Amino acid sequence: MGDSDPVAAVLARIRYDGPVPPLPDPAERVRLREAFGWTVTQMGSANGVRRETVWTWESDPPRTPRGEKGQRYARILAYMAVELVGTGEGSGTATPEPAPGGDPQPVPAAAEATPLELDFDVEDPPDFDWPEVEPGPALAQTAEPEFDAPGSWNDLPEGITRPCVRCGQPTSCLVGGQPRHVYLQAMATMGMPRCGARPTTPPAAAPQTAPTMPTPAVPAPAAQPVPAPAAPPAAPRPPSAPSTRPAAPPRRPATASGPASRRMSRTTTKKPAAKPVPPEYADGPLAVLDITDGTLTAHLADGRTVPCPAKSLQALAAWALDKKKIRLGAAALHDNGFDQDPLIILTEGAVAHFGLPTDLADQEDLRLPADHKAIKSLTKAGWELTKAGFGPWPRIFKRLDGRRHCIQLFLTPWGALENRVWGRACDLPAGDLARMLGTYARLVITPRGTVAVTGEELMTSLRPPTKAEWSEKENKYVSAKVPHTLHTVVDPAPCEAPDEHPVVAADYPEEGSRPASEALDEEACIWVRPAELITDAERACTHVAALDVQVAFLAACRRLHVGTGPAIHYPRNPDFDPDLPGSWYLDLSHVDTDPRLPSPFTSSGERPEGPGWYATPTVAYAVELGVDVRPMEAWVRETHSPYLQPWYDTLRDAYLSVMADLGVTKDLDDEAFLAAMAGYKDGDPLLVTLTNAIKATAKSGIGKLRQRPTGLDHVFGDPWPALKRLTWRPDIRAMILSKARTNMHRKMNHLATVAGRYPLAVNTDCVVYATDSLSPLPLLLGPDGQPIRGGFRLGVNPGSVKHQGSQTIDWALDLLADGVNIANEIKDASLVRAA
Repeated sequence: MGDSDPVAAVLARIRYDGPVPPLPDPAERVRLREAFGWTVTQMGSANGVRRETVWTWESDPPRTPRGEKGQRYARILAYMAVELVGTGEGSGTATPEPAPGGDPQPVPAAAEATPLELDFDVEDPPDFDWPEVEPGPALAQTAEPEFDAPGSWNDLPEGITRPCVRCGQPTSCLVGGQPRHVYLQAMATMGMPRCGARPTTPPAAAPQTAPTMPTPAVPAPAAQPVPAPAAPPAAPRPPSAPSTRPAAPPRRPATASGPASRRMSRTTTKKPAAKPVPPEYADGPLAVLDITDGTLTAHLADGRTVPCPAKSLQALAAWALDKKKIRLGAAALHDNGFDQDPLIILTEGAVAHFGLPTDLADQEDLRLPADHKAIKSLTKAGWELTKAGFGPWPRIFKRLDGRRHCIQLFLTPWGALENRVWGRACDLPAGDLARMLGTYARLVITPRGTVAVTGEELMTSLRPPTKAEWSEKENKYVSAKVPHTLHTVVDPAPCEAPDEHPVVAADYPEEGSRPASEALDEEACIWVRPAELITDAERACTHVAALDVQVAFLAACRRLHVGTGPAIHYPRNPDFDPDLPGSWYLDLSHVDTDPRLPSPFTSSGERPEGPGWYATPTVAYAVELGVDVRPMEAWVRETHSPYLQPWYDTLRDAYLSVMADLGVTKDLDDEAFLAAMAGYKDGDPLLVTLTNAIKATAKSGIGKLRQRPTGLDHVFGDPWPALKRLTWRPDIRAMILSKARTNMHRKMNHLATVAGRYPLAVNTDCVVYATDSLSPLPLLLGPDGQPIRGGFRLGVNPGSVKHQGSQTIDWALDLLADGVNIANEIKDASLVRAA
């Protein structure tokens, strides 16, 4: 190969016919390139891409190249592997002679192929369109395989062999006259030996001349399989790329989309069976302390009571963590997570017992002064508080034996339970409060604060960002990041950040100076149809009825792929990819929509006035409506996963479980469902409160994804504490709200198309229609009397609808004439709650 242009010399020697070789893992891609002596710039030049794109191909998880460039990249890596083995050189200056005639050596057929189910949930296959290759003949497992054909195992030097990731045995083939490893995913497709298809006698050894590719020891025979080796360490992530990105359209990575990943998402997010309570947590997740007959008593979730001898906060913490006295806490929700700490609830009597004020003097910060005698006594005993201090939800911990032992408190007289969610639960008897909160902890998670904090805690507990991984280098377990989780704090794209964020304030230093078109405005729809567009037929109806979508925002999380990595900027006319979560800048103002329906592209329901930023679900819905979308710019996240699926599953199951206890089940017909929903609030008040808390956990947890600065001391443009959280992700919140709004619009559009019914008003998840009945049932049926496919369905499941209320048409027309959103008023003014 000439030294003047090594890239061109390599490209001239690569063969472009025949099957495309499989891509190695990211670490191997880096190793091959560096051993060959190429920089990322040279690799980018060879493939017609920028060096930043090569970095994404070599990152972990990688962005899988597609099309012609992806095939060329795979062939270049295969060429590098062959040349390094054939020459023993670590640079690209050596050029082995091609095989006689310029043709590659024949590839050996499978000598002993046993059926194998490729488990792509463990490792996704390369995303290439492989040619149809008929596999080699399958022989009986006990038969002695023959290897007499030219190019068979007996004719091959040992070459590069690696243990199969499933059975630990070596696999090899010929590429360009040299042996190389065959990855598991491509074996069956290319007719190569599969697991167990190896010769009885290992191939003859050959001198290994490439110091960078040592040959591993030959594994034991099939009768004594060797466990699969650990995956190679991930390649270090390249430095941050400059803000200018290639104009090439973003491509969907194989690691996060496509059929294989959908199989992965279904298996990895499947709700496991309920685990038995560990003996160390036999007394439940929490205890409510109250004074009974002058004695401090702990009320447990199962109804039992035990005395609590503690007379100080430090004694209380020691008692709660002493498994010989009481066994409080709960097991981790995920194998990579931590067990849930004990929760101790202090009623007003218990607060006074520990010498704490029943009312906080500091109503602004809601914190007990650090010089309070109870706090000083606590810290003197070696216990610590978090930076949040001692407020309504204080956290007390002590480091012992290299571990942090914690308990969580909450003080009911200090307003720990939000009245808007829990009602007057703080006034409940201690036993009832323990039963209600214990049920919440069993179905959801042990509370850690407000429902917003608890909802966020549930996300990370179900998808822990790190796991323990054995390090051979350090000879101990170390913390490793878990792919497809929120394991790294990332900056939002400028369009996704709120005005106060430093990335926005740098360009728009005056508060409120950012143009609306530069901000991603994905919110729920609030819209009222103009009075002049109400038809005579609608005015002739007798009533209006409201439909409310059950837990609409939670329903939008189902199977929703959200970004888990940083946003990548594509500044020049990228092609839209509905599988890439992110924000797209395009003009939808020219799209004609029926004025009797809200526009699906804005939260106001009005037609956009010009170009703007839209989340992926909104643009995908525009494509579904037949719009020719042409993004001018994009910020997308090429690393993504159904991160919220287990969170959705947990909250959905909790909601359905409590509603079933209240008599509202999934198997009710429409009439029975309406009757059950009309009376469920007359059931057990503790269960009714629980339904509100579960729904609020979902809604507030989503809101926590874009928590804005609080407090009067915040300076515009300065960072605030929430930005340090892994789960501060305004882009994910935008994806959810976009999905919820378009889901609802899709159903309204179906109802209008099939039955000619148009909404009078929309408020977030509630929509009002004119009807001739108090019951909403006629609204849900088509002209044939059957439910409208793709329309609203009654039911308790998230995403189904319930009857929000009905009123007279005169009441509705009077308010609509004044521009009042009747969807926001009908619940309180409703004549009936159900037919």
